[in-house]
Amino acid sequence: MKSYACLCLLLAGVFCVAFFSGACADELPPTLKPQVNPRAVYDWKKRHEAVMERNRTVKPEYVVFGDSITHRWGGEPSGDNRALGTGKTAWHSLFSSHAVTNMGFGSDYVDNAYYRLQLGELDGISPRVIIVLLGTNNLGGRKDAPRACADNLKAFVSLARRKCPSSKILLLGILPREEKKLAPLIRETNKMISGLADGNSVFFANPGEEFLGEDGVSPKPGLLEDGLHPSARGYDILGKSLSVLLKKMDDKYGKLPAPR
Repeated sequence: MKSYACLCLLLAGVFCVAFFSGACADELPPTLKPQVNPRAVYDWKKRHEAVMERNRTVKPEYVVFGDSITHRWGGEPSGDNRALGTGKTAWHSLFSSHAVTNMGFGSDYVDNAYYRLQLGELDGISPRVIIVLLGTNNLGGRKDAPRACADNLKAFVSLARRKCPSSKILLLGILPREEKKLAPLIRETNKMISGLADGNSVFFANPGEEFLGEDGVSPKPGLLEDGLHPSARGYDILGKSLSVLLKKMDDKYGKLPAPR
């Protein structure tokens, strides 16, 4: 009886070690602070509700998670996308034959987008590809170090995979900015997050390289509207780059739905 009790205690100990090891693997980095991001220029909670409502009526083939660069691009929900037409043509060219949800929220850090995952923005849907373009606000706004930004993006990708295990994830590198002091931070962060790709379910691409001029640091003239957000030409370059990537990742991309 005594030996049986000892065996039970031993097995319980093994279970606890395994359980807590798994829990530690999913612990959030200390720099990640999931929370809402109230803004004066638009209603963050209302936009989140619009995304959730769209998920109830539309099952998207693709979703695009991002900050204001994505928010201003185009697509639905469109009630407050503030795009002013800048990226709408490029968005339409990229996604015209597909059901897509724009999950870009202006001024979001990776933290806020992670919180939106926790709130259920991927629940009940199974997009073929989840496109992620996040991190510029962490580096340029909150002044996170590249390691902190990369760790936050790693946590985001991990949760997105758990939410949608059958979806592919296309993680995009942070786009260049005119603020030159950010260039080495962007480059270092992109190098770190490229290591998240496994070539199977998570893929990395850096379309921002096409934005750079001959010095490899500064964006080419005319591609950024305000030093951060792409101009119409910039969105066109971004869209064409994504089109090539999606054709490689998804054999259904670009094909019209079968007639009913």
